[in-house]
Amino acid sequence: MASRIYAPSPSTFAEDPDRYRENGLHPLTIGDILKFGRYRIVHKLGSGSFATVWLGRDTSENKYVSLKILSADTPLDCKELRILQEITESELNHKGREFVVQLLDHFTIEGPNGRHLCVVTPVAGDRLARKPGLPYNSLEWPRIIGLQIAEALGYLHVLGIAHGDCYTSNILSQVLPFDDWTEEELYACLGQPVKHQVRRLDGMPREDNAPEYTVDPCDITALEARLSTDRILLIDFGAAFYHHESPEQIFTPAPFASPEILFGGELTFAVDNWAFGCLLYELCADRSLIKLLFGWNNDAMKDQVAMLGKPPDALWQNWEGKDKYFHPDGTPKEAHDRRLKVYPLSLKQRVRNLEKPLSERGYGTGDEAPLPPDLQNLFDLLNGVITYDARSRMSFEGVQAHPFFRGVNIPGC
Repeated sequence: MASRIYAPSPSTFAEDPDRYRENGLHPLTIGDILKFGRYRIVHKLGSGSFATVWLGRDTSENKYVSLKILSADTPLDCKELRILQEITESELNHKGREFVVQLLDHFTIEGPNGRHLCVVTPVAGDRLARKPGLPYNSLEWPRIIGLQIAEALGYLHVLGIAHGDCYTSNILSQVLPFDDWTEEELYACLGQPVKHQVRRLDGMPREDNAPEYTVDPCDITALEARLSTDRILLIDFGAAFYHHESPEQIFTPAPFASPEILFGGELTFAVDNWAFGCLLYELCADRSLIKLLFGWNNDAMKDQVAMLGKPPDALWQNWEGKDKYFHPDGTPKEAHDRRLKVYPLSLKQRVRNLEKPLSERGYGTGDEAPLPPDLQNLFDLLNGVITYDARSRMSFEGVQAHPFFRGVNIPGC
């Protein structure tokens, strides 16, 4: 591993300055100009493993945009760009299209660390989260948001594209246009950019492959609070793939990862259907469907078995650690030499628990009264997508037509 050149940032929100090196990130600061003067950087939206994301002003179109600058080791003709182009150029008339991010522009930047792809898309709000103040058993808002997610994923599947990484951070809130705001008005809402000086560990002058400073992401929640729409935007196609492909691996976060991702099986577009079920439950319950305590993938596999029972042998035999927690038939063992025992908690009981405050939710006895109609509909829907058999998971056409979403009106539609 290469030794550090730059001191770590004092901020946990800004990217590590040491990622500004050959084949790494492209150095940018507030006020920089891109594409021959067309785009001016005005604030920071965020950063990820392979990119920084900036709020920019498109001086040609007089509007604010999001600019994602990928690291130089990302191919300029990467699949993410090709898929975004296909989504944007498609003439398919499908209601899910308006909930999927569209490509506005793309171009290449020549910089001290290499050549970088820049992807330009509309500005969106914060990541998906349950609205504060909603009663714990309210299903109205989850139904509105859940239907939009189903329509967005359904649109992609009709195009022959799987998202592959559908979880809360990749679903943002759409916001009303704010293109007439001056930069002063923008900063009054989002806050002034918070900058952190970049310095070398050896005391030598900073080289031009790193920016003068890194920047904390702006307070995008403030923008969303003023311009909220209750509409979603599905973003980030870095893990997307075509239906005829079978990726070798997918790095979906464990709470949303399907059994075939975690245990090791054939990866198909049905990973989106499982992830949708996890998302919908989390919207309704304000907690994840799959519980994690210590280790990510291991905990997720334990809880999937606790919820659905023993998986098919093709999956079960791939989990080397199963004998520590379960008998060969999939029933939990006693917690010898371990801090916690695995307790069975069925999908139906997890839905039943939505009737109760978080502190009163339990494991059930198996003799409970029938579920109320709205929760029965939710259980029926989840039961159609939260299943080991990827081929039998309910399609998004079926999801959208399900009684759980009957009568839902999406704002602006």
